[in-house]
Amino acid sequence: MATKSLTFMEAVKTCFKKYATFKGRARRSEFWWFYLFCSIPNWIMSYMFQWKMAKKSELESQAMSALFDQDKYDALMAQASSFDTIFYIVVGICGVISLALIIPSLAAWVRRLHDVGKSGHMLWLILVCGIGGLIPLVMCIADGKPEPNQYGESPKYKQE
Repeated sequence: MATKSLTFMEAVKTCFKKYATFKGRARRSEFWWFYLFCSIPNWIMSYMFQWKMAKKSELESQAMSALFDQDKYDALMAQASSFDTIFYIVVGICGVISLALIIPSLAAWVRRLHDVGKSGHMLWLILVCGIGGLIPLVMCIADGKPEPNQYGESPKYKQE
């Protein structure tokens, strides 16, 4: 009999409790909720880079129109400088968070692959250019087998 799926917070807590645990198995809900959690800092950084490029372009066009008005030009440069400071702080924080999430993320990937009966070494495919990274991701979609496998007992189907 299957146990209930993990909630977002339960999955995140589980993955942090198993920070560097590469043995065992992980349910789909544990993996996918944690995958979402790990993606958030990357989405923020991506948004910040797009925002910076748009803002830089806007400030450059305004600066070109203010070339002969020194006060307006100086104000625009001060605005650009404060914007850069905010950008570097947010991207720096997200970068540190992303680095801190590498180990638990890899551990969750390996445990998820174990649940579907595959070796964690399948993650090396991520380094292959092109579609290599999609192969382990697609493998993580499948439901794990209810019976124990070489990586341990199913976390979803508890044997009684």
